[in-house]
Amino acid sequence: MRFVSRALVLSALLLASPLVVAKGACLIQGQLSGMSFTDCSEVDAASPDGAYKMQCESNAASIKSVGGNATATVSGACPADPQGICENPMGRKVRTYYYGRNAQTLVVTQRSCESAGGTWRSP
Repeated sequence: MRFVSRALVLSALLLASPLVVAKGACLIQGQLSGMSFTDCSEVDAASPDGAYKMQCESNAASIKSVGGNATATVSGACPADPQGICENPMGRKVRTYYYGRNAQTLVVTQRSCESAGGTWRSP
């Protein structure tokens, strides 16, 4: 369980990386520690699209480097109907949306958000 919690924290922190683009989203889907996940970070600031895409792809590469598998997709917005949203973790201007988590994993994700200084919202 401890490894799973660390894996979830890693996933959350990677998505909280300072991704910057005019209203853009980075959708990361994959598996880590035997658990499937779908997370998406969304930003409002402006920066070149190429830099944003590279940062998004590097998040997926970081997950792969610790034994997971992940794909990264850049789009204009995150999918609808998240289970929870972490706003501005680590002082970053980013919203991270979480999907498909069981109740226990969602609680761990909320705690990770709040311990990183983020504000948790349940839609």
